[in-house]
Amino acid sequence: MKKSLATAIEKINRARVMPMAATVMAAALLGACGSEAPNPIVPVPPAFEEPESGDENYSFLKANGTLWANAEGQKVSLRGINLGNWLSMELWMFDASENPLGAGIPDQCTLESVLETRFGADEKERIIKLHRDSWITEADWDLMAEAGFNLVRIPFPYNLLEDDAAPKTLRADAWDYLDDAIAKAKARKMYVVLDLHGAAGGQGWEQHTGCAGKNELWDSAENRDRTVWLWQQIASKYKGEATVAGYGLLNEPWGTDSETLAEFSVELYQAIRAIDQDHIIILAGHNADGISGYGDPLDLGMENVAFDLHFYPGLFGWGEIGYAVHRDWITCGESGQDGVCDWARLARNVYTPTLVGEMQPWTGLGDLGGEITRASFDKYNLLNWAATAWSLKTTSKSGGVGNGQWGLVTNNGNQLLTKAQTWSCNNWESTFGNACDVPARSTVPYAGEGTKTMYLAIKTGSFNGTDVSYDSIALTNDATGDNLVVNGEFGSDTGWTKVQVWGDPHNYDYNYAAGEIAGVDTSPSLRVTAPAGHNTVIYQAVEVQGGQSYTLSGRFKDNGDGGNDMWAEIYLVPDEPQWWQDVDGRALPKVDINNDSIEAIEDFFSAFATMDYVQNDAVMTSLKSDAPATIFTNIPGKATDLVITVSDTANDVSWAASSGDVEGYRVYRSTAPRSGFEVIAEVDQARFSDQDLVPETTYYYYVAAYNSTDEGYASDIVASGPTFYTLPTKIEAENYTAAHPGVQTEGSGDIGGGQNIGHFEPGRWVEYEIKVDTAGDYQLDFRLASLVGDVRFAVELDGVVLDTVTVPNTGGWQTYETVTTSVTLPAGAGKLRLNSIDNQWNLNWLEFKGPNN
Repeated sequence: MKKSLATAIEKINRARVMPMAATVMAAALLGACGSEAPNPIVPVPPAFEEPESGDENYSFLKANGTLWANAEGQKVSLRGINLGNWLSMELWMFDASENPLGAGIPDQCTLESVLETRFGADEKERIIKLHRDSWITEADWDLMAEAGFNLVRIPFPYNLLEDDAAPKTLRADAWDYLDDAIAKAKARKMYVVLDLHGAAGGQGWEQHTGCAGKNELWDSAENRDRTVWLWQQIASKYKGEATVAGYGLLNEPWGTDSETLAEFSVELYQAIRAIDQDHIIILAGHNADGISGYGDPLDLGMENVAFDLHFYPGLFGWGEIGYAVHRDWITCGESGQDGVCDWARLARNVYTPTLVGEMQPWTGLGDLGGEITRASFDKYNLLNWAATAWSLKTTSKSGGVGNGQWGLVTNNGNQLLTKAQTWSCNNWESTFGNACDVPARSTVPYAGEGTKTMYLAIKTGSFNGTDVSYDSIALTNDATGDNLVVNGEFGSDTGWTKVQVWGDPHNYDYNYAAGEIAGVDTSPSLRVTAPAGHNTVIYQAVEVQGGQSYTLSGRFKDNGDGGNDMWAEIYLVPDEPQWWQDVDGRALPKVDINNDSIEAIEDFFSAFATMDYVQNDAVMTSLKSDAPATIFTNIPGKATDLVITVSDTANDVSWAASSGDVEGYRVYRSTAPRSGFEVIAEVDQARFSDQDLVPETTYYYYVAAYNSTDEGYASDIVASGPTFYTLPTKIEAENYTAAHPGVQTEGSGDIGGGQNIGHFEPGRWVEYEIKVDTAGDYQLDFRLASLVGDVRFAVELDGVVLDTVTVPNTGGWQTYETVTTSVTLPAGAGKLRLNSIDNQWNLNWLEFKGPNN
């Protein structure tokens, strides 16, 4: 009773001393979110200062209501970035392929194990140190300062500090990297968050804990005790260090339930507070109940704390990458009560600051990513939230910023000049400068002196039949205007040499009458066709001048019927293409930790220190601008009353005009009910006639108004035909009717390419509407992949479990096997649900065969 009374009194006192300006701001923001909070009657002088972002005093941070405040009581607007793949390695950040460092090496634990087995413990330690010394350098700290960041989140594994061979003993070099990072941050007046990314035993099954598939923290008293001990060492070391913004207790602890997480967080809090009473302690909001799993931290005896939340609109099953998903998040959705407003309300209710510890507002968004990134940071700071994007740096095989990599900086990809592919933009038709995957940009292909012979290579291929056209290809010296390409207008094969990489018969027609490509009538053009999968290259030698920039121009078009899994890529490479060898424009050193020499491995990791990096200019420009973002400030009204009229030759769609600033309407279409929508037309009237149709196909449509800065909320979806799958049939996994928000669609590495769905965890599901004309026994095939194996999902029809399927270890996340079962189905329509019992499995397709065969 005494404790409850004391807590109640403390809550009253805390509410009384909550800064008035914060109260006014929260009321205003939540009022816009549909809150019933009363408007303040008479504003009083604020109890704290709110300087412009970047003008705050640099001093020790404290939690003050929902604010991050400094020692002088000023609100501090914190925005920054993560140093991913530095101290805690995530191997996909070297190259987002399945085995970037060699087969069977999915995580840092396995990498270190292979190195130690092959070369011994000392060499393993040397290589890991070499990586850390090379991945983040002084230049990276300077770039972060240039971007205007004042917060750096530093993910680290427990064994950066603790000697694994002697638990609860510090390594001799335990503090070297954190001390150095803190010194570099302090010199630039930045704060750091110390983020325990991987605890002893692992706090989840994910690879980013360091060891995929373990999750051995929660059931091990020893591992939990080691984690308590570790945080006490950190608290002893950095007590009183103002550069440390806070202690991030555990990154994404998905491996346990909400109650256990809260209990262990309290234990860690108490252990730290026994030593350090001043630093903000950051609680992970990653569990089934989010931050509500804790309730008010004060009720648990915790003060001066914050919540760590990770928001990834457009990724990991949260909608699709693009303008709309970020608009809905930042502006609180069509209702004005969703998105950030939901979370702002939760944080205000418990008077607790928020750290958006991870976010990714630019990947895949091209130039739009700059405005969206700035709008995201500005909105978070307006809500008093701190935020750090993931991540500073990633690299890739081909390099280059392209349409936006995960890294703010990446390795230079001058060899890949432009690229379009089915997985990024089915049925593409554009100039190279507007290519959907990698738009052509000015590039310096050779930084040396004199001239260099390089090879302009056009690679075309598919998994399911090719049909691509090219026209008006030129590689122009930006300074002189000279075009290096011979016969880029085609009409013949003069100047071009062909080599085959793999595949079936194909045809190159250099005198194809393509008609119009990307709004321009063509003269003779090049058309590449093949009846099935193939991969071929044509090329010619060009002489480039050292230190001079060149720009590729031209047009290309996907002539296929759709879903052919095609690619069209143009490279400028230093080596002449050869038969049966792929041209991939590799700009990243290649390594195989399983087989390469120690010298080759050393060369790979050391290369990152001096590698030629490029930054995402759109994002950097927006971050450094004195003006706020204009995006999301002029959203037109929603298109309503959508009606579709279906005839033998056309699907005619009409709707009621939208309110607000409207320049026109975008018409979106898909053959799936909830995914795969693409713009097929922009019109200035409230109607459209779609005549580009395939017989016996159901099309789904929606419409959105747009203007120069924004796009309105999508109309309701209308369909041109049946919206269920009639059995027997094959269903592509991504063409679901509905799915749990955590289920993600991604590019598939299975035969035939396409997309798969994944990121399944217990309780996540996917649903398909089916219609059974003939009752009976059906064979049901699932195309499945899992690196873990022995994981299950239930097959349900209208809530009744028909079977439980076990996914085997297939040898890789994109290595698929067909698993067969049988189900008895009644006649009629119903909802087929795949309900995940365990986690970590992918689905490419499912197929019903039968009945009774």
